[in-house]
Amino acid sequence: MEKNLYKEIKLKEDHILQIFQDTWGESPREWCNLGTMAIFHRRYNFGDEVDFKSDDFNSWSEMGEYINKDLDAAVCIPIYMYDHSGITINCDGFACPWDSGQVGYIYVSRQKLKDEYGVKRISNVMLERAEKALRREVHVMDQYITGDVYGFQVIKRYLNTNGEIQEDIIDSCSGFYGDNFKENGMMEYIDKDLLIDEL
Repeated sequence: MEKNLYKEIKLKEDHILQIFQDTWGESPREWCNLGTMAIFHRRYNFGDEVDFKSDDFNSWSEMGEYINKDLDAAVCIPIYMYDHSGITINCDGFACPWDSGQVGYIYVSRQKLKDEYGVKRISNVMLERAEKALRREVHVMDQYITGDVYGFQVIKRYLNTNGEIQEDIIDSCSGFYGDNFKENGMMEYIDKDLLIDEL
């Protein structure tokens, strides 16, 4: 974990919580995902491997029809990118027409959805749940490519025998998505006896 300090918080007993931007995080596309993310861009390649390419189609809508019909997608959602001093992606598009546009789709086939939930029939509730899951995957991927991933280390500061301030690393962990350390799961990995009430 590269130590790019984001925030420092005092804990009990001279312990300090240091939160860092995690620049060595694993791509979320390496995880076990429900969706397949098909991204096509001349400068960026952060989606999944697929058996088709953008040159196979005359338009995004034609690609969408192929995914829906030929790949039997249960859910297929477009992905858009804004590229200006860094990149960000979402499923709803961006207001700026000059630096943004569609770059692909995220989708899940009917068979994979059935296998994932262990059912023979896909209900409307299941489709809604799958759409939320795919949108969540795009959001997490956006956090990854925008650097919204963090790690922490707990250190203890004290004066050594030479009267110098020394720091010992007590604990550390990384791979937390989102900068709200109260909600991204980070607090579950920190010794509860060191936490102050304000946290």
